[in-house]
Formats: sequence, C-alpha cells, structure tokens
Amino acid sequence: MFDKLTDKDAMEFIAKVEALFKDLPHLPKGIPAFLVKIAPWVALLEIILSLIAGPVIALVSVLSLITLNPLLVISTVVMAIITLVNAVLLLKAFGPLQKQEMVGWIYLFWVNMLSIVSGVLSLFGGNPTSIFGMVLGAVIGLYVLFEMKPLYKGAGIIEGEVVKEKK
Repeated sequence: MFDKLTDKDAMEFIAKVEALFKDLPHLPKGIPAFLVKIAPWVALLEIILSLIAGPVIALVSVLSLITLNPLLVISTVVMAIITLVNAVLLLKAFGPLQKQEMVGWIYLFWVNMLSIVSGVLSLFGGNPTSIFGMVLGAVIGLYVLFEMKPLYKGAGIIEGEVVKEKK
C-alpha cells in the first residue's frame, strides 16, 4: 500500500503540484532548516493527537446515529478513518524525517493531501464556511512543504527510479 505513495505516478503528481509553487518567493533559508529539524517532533505530536482524536470521532459517529442524519453519520465515520490513516502516514514518516530522508517528506505531502480531502468532505458534511480556511491552509501547507523539500536527502525520481524507503 505504501509503495503506491512513492511510485512513479505519485512522484509525477507531486511534481505537477510542485510546479504550481515554483515561481513563488522563497522563505529565508533558516526557516525551512528549522522546520525540517522540528518536523519529526511535530509529526510525533500529531500522531498522538490523531490516535486520541480518531476514536473520539468514531464515538461521535456512533452518537450521531441519534440525529438520523445519514450524511452526518457518513461524514464522521470518514473523518475518523482519515484521522487514523493520517496517524499511520505520520508514523511511517517519523523515522525518515529524523534522518531527513525524502520518503519522510513524501509521506508529509500525502498527509497534506489527506487534509485537503478532509476539508472537502467537511463541505459535504454541512460546514460550507470552511472553504476559505481549507483553501488557505492547503496553499500555505503546500508552500511550506515545498520550501522544505530541498533539505531532504533524495530527489523523488532519480533517472526514472523512484525513491524507496530504506528498510
């Protein structure tokens, strides 16, 4: 399953998204370096919070059955699943992020994509006011992520070969 996140198609998708940010001004060099240093610890904190939030959201989904609103039930179940998948991706990213390996950065990219999916789903879950925050958060998150990318070892696709996680 995780191999799909680092295969050639995934790397090409990441490159297309990155192209949208390539002409933007760069952050001062010290900021991305600092973010790369704290990224594993922020990921660890988010893992812990996700492992707490996932079951709580699942409980809310069970309680939402009382409302007899199927859209609410479905959206909370999906949010619980996304939260737990997010935790798993961050757990996979933790070790490589400590070593500043590109595969850790790639997992962070997919965590960001999950956040965007979650935001879009929240629109269908009856929260249309979140569209501005979702778009702004996605743009800022991707911008910062692409500013950090050059500091990770590896380059995604090197001569047609995809970066693989070291075992």
